[in-house]
Amino acid sequence: MSISFAASARTLVAAVGVTLGTALCAVAADAQTLREQTRTATPSTHILAVNPFLPLFGYFQGEYERRLQDNLSLAVAGSHVRYDEYYTNLDVKLRLYPQDRALDGFGIAAGLGVGSAKPDENIVFDCSINFECVERAARRVTAPTFSVEAQYQWLLGRTRRTAVSVGGGAKRYFFSDSDLQDRIERVLPTARFTIGYVFR
Repeated sequence: MSISFAASARTLVAAVGVTLGTALCAVAADAQTLREQTRTATPSTHILAVNPFLPLFGYFQGEYERRLQDNLSLAVAGSHVRYDEYYTNLDVKLRLYPQDRALDGFGIAAGLGVGSAKPDENIVFDCSINFECVERAARRVTAPTFSVEAQYQWLLGRTRRTAVSVGGGAKRYFFSDSDLQDRIERVLPTARFTIGYVFR
């Protein structure tokens, strides 16, 4: 009788131990899953992004973007690119995300900044004097700018730490007539392709 009772007791203790072990493992797994979900659900706050291909050709395009609220972010962008002439820009942009997922998805931005341009050649023709064209030394000119753009940004990976963005728009340079040097354009299209790191 005592042997049977002892065996039953050992069986009961073993069953309780297995049950407690299983429950503890489940609680630990649930806690880990909750931590992962919380970490993933935490809104991204900052993105630092660059175009990785432009430096191969001697140019640059980069941007720092910060989330302000669910549908709004603030960005500071810089670029040095060439169309017919060389253009260097620094812009501050306010970007609206209509789907209330700042830094993720479709966004529309308006920006103010400063831009400079320099003709590709050392000599340009100035035709603004008495309807005659004269040769002048090319010089760099600077003016305020206004830009608009639309973009789509993806946050990739399990932790959503990689941002890929593509977009385009237009920029207006407020050069004076004397600054145009016969070739510099006042309005130019813009394009964007960047890969960035997301941090909180």
